[in-house]
Amino acid sequence: MFRNLLAMGVAALLAGCVGGSGPVSAPSGGGVARANSVIAEEFISYMFATEGGVRIPRLLKYEGPVRVSLDGALGAYRGDLQRILAGMRQQSGIDIALTDGAAHIRILRVPAAPLKQIYPTAACVVVPGVSSFAEVQRRQFPRWSRQTALSRAVVLIPDNAPPYIVRACFNEEIAQALGPVNDLYRVSDTVLNDDNVFNRLTTYDHLILHLLYSPELQSGMGQAAVRAQLPALLARINPAGQRGGNGTRSDPRWKTLIETAMNGANPRPARLSAAQKAVERARRLGGHRLAHSLVIYGRLNLQAQPALAAPAFQEAYQLNLTQLGPHNLRTALAAMHVAAVAIKAGEFDAVITLTTPALATAKRFNDPILQAGIQGLRALAFARLGQNSAAQAARVDSLAQARYAFGNNAAQIAASQAQIEGLLPENN
Repeated sequence: MFRNLLAMGVAALLAGCVGGSGPVSAPSGGGVARANSVIAEEFISYMFATEGGVRIPRLLKYEGPVRVSLDGALGAYRGDLQRILAGMRQQSGIDIALTDGAAHIRILRVPAAPLKQIYPTAACVVVPGVSSFAEVQRRQFPRWSRQTALSRAVVLIPDNAPPYIVRACFNEEIAQALGPVNDLYRVSDTVLNDDNVFNRLTTYDHLILHLLYSPELQSGMGQAAVRAQLPALLARINPAGQRGGNGTRSDPRWKTLIETAMNGANPRPARLSAAQKAVERARRLGGHRLAHSLVIYGRLNLQAQPALAAPAFQEAYQLNLTQLGPHNLRTALAAMHVAAVAIKAGEFDAVITLTTPALATAKRFNDPILQAGIQGLRALAFARLGQNSAAQAARVDSLAQARYAFGNNAAQIAASQAQIEGLLPENN
């Protein structure tokens, strides 16, 4: 389920979640350079439990070709959908394609208000066992745990969703409609993770789907039978993972805290308290969950108490830089937050230094939201440094990327630009 836990805008990277895209860094030989034994355990978690913790007793997948249909009201996104499905065919080995006829997975544009009544925190959702929104409204659908095999599903996208949400929903909800219904915060490089950093299928996501749709795994298999097949399967399709390594554990309490902090509908004091507790708890977890907690804590303090935000952003940046490397999307996101503090402090040269590699990463991941935010900061910094042509070029690119992400919503774009400009020090 793609969660819309924070309002987003061009400056939403400073106050909300990020819309990432594209494949994560892969080893030179291809694949995912993490221990296959760890990936196997993550696969089990994806396939045999729901996001809410309900156990799924059997493996669920489509047997045979999978066909997807697109609501005519979403026709402008047909090319986006075709590219996503082509990636699934090429990288995941799934026989999946767009059709104008009968479909297993139907993507529907539905009224936002009734969808919100049923799924109040979701930007979009996949529902198994039905073919229409009317069935969902009547609650006439079997739960994932009651499914014996996958045969049909709907992906529901609200009619007020901006373009970047529509594209993100295509990626995550179609992937989950194919079988891996859980979300795991403990995995850093996936769309199946409700921190919403990656919003397009990653190398890791294609590996999970490739595993699921290997012929050795069949609908109805139990967890023990699936687990027995995974070592040989992973050795064959992910040789980069033939190494030692330890997995990270889930922490339901941290998940509750971070989701409370991220939810813009919650009172600000409750969000701040939850963010602080999430940071404290994440210090025992380490890794990207600590960095993510620090970023959320910093965002909530940036305007009112930048002195608290600055060290949080800096620590998150250093964590990601050390553990994930300089070219990871999470590193670029944290760098942009450090640059936001630098803008507020009038340190304009530092803004350019920090955002130059971050912008390259955003472009490599084809992430319009991140590019728009970074370029907005760079435009302000260049202007204050007297580099007017560079400032104009950055401003034009920021607006172009924002229009791609938000469509023709001029008010949204203008408000987001104003939010970035509001970071400037008063006497500059």
